[in-house]
Amino acid sequence: MQNKNPNSRFGVDINEYTQNVQFNILATKIDFLYLRASGSATGRFRVDRKFVNFAADSRNYGIPVGAYHFGVPSYDLTDADRQCDDFINTLQEGFGTNDYGDLFPVLDVEVPVNKSITTTTLINWIDRFRKRFERKTRRRLMLYTGTFFIELYNNFYIPGRGYPLKNMPLWIAMYLAIPTNPRIPPDLGGWTRWRIWQYSESANVEGIGNPVDANWGPDNVDLLRQPRVVTGLRAEYQNRNINVSWNRNPDVDLLGYNIFVNREWVGTVDENATSYLITSNKVNTQKNAPVEVSIEAFDYDGETSKTRAKVNL
Repeated sequence: MQNKNPNSRFGVDINEYTQNVQFNILATKIDFLYLRASGSATGRFRVDRKFVNFAADSRNYGIPVGAYHFGVPSYDLTDADRQCDDFINTLQEGFGTNDYGDLFPVLDVEVPVNKSITTTTLINWIDRFRKRFERKTRRRLMLYTGTFFIELYNNFYIPGRGYPLKNMPLWIAMYLAIPTNPRIPPDLGGWTRWRIWQYSESANVEGIGNPVDANWGPDNVDLLRQPRVVTGLRAEYQNRNINVSWNRNPDVDLLGYNIFVNREWVGTVDENATSYLITSNKVNTQKNAPVEVSIEAFDYDGETSKTRAKVNL
């Protein structure tokens, strides 16, 4: 995988055991922040005691913030459903209704280390969680795991299926303080690039009272979050057609826009477009009834704007 570079963004991840967090100071030292929202390590789903307060404080100080669930895979694949649904509910407790954080939501998988389940079961459990989460939230799910864990489970490879998880954004843990580790994460599990690299578990960061996990991220935090809500949306009739225009989104990974009339999709344009003509045959509405035009941006990860910009005619 790639090494970090001078433009790599810096972030930390914290939980209820993190001491003396001063968000006013931390906001000047980091580019992004991850919180533990929940975990199932005790055998039952448990919400991190400081998650809701940490989420509010992060946003109050303008820190791009996301959250993760410590998942415990097992042969009971229906438990992936239960952990997933509880995680979805917990995220909304911290961030708001239909809000799952600024950054990719994350599934943290680093157990069982005794190989009490097969590689196929592990991958199927993660994949089931991932698909359910993305279907219910319209957000991409990132996977956190370690190089050791991927290697332990046969490089996440399943004969006849290859690497089923390789299209998930990857947050890889590999600590430079361990002498036997290579200097950069190796290609593993079908991945050739990380989105976040957790390179230390004992970094001292101003604004936090004890050593914490430290991470290199991408060159721009846009690569961790969904596109911005489109601004400047305008729509007006031209004869029986509707001319729509908007301001171009500044997201560095912008891929395009989806346009809707009365919540029905009518067209998709690329990232350079700032206008679209909705022809009369696509405007299916009763005479003199209100017409709602809306738009969302989407990026290379398939993430869409948190909400659609709307205008009524």
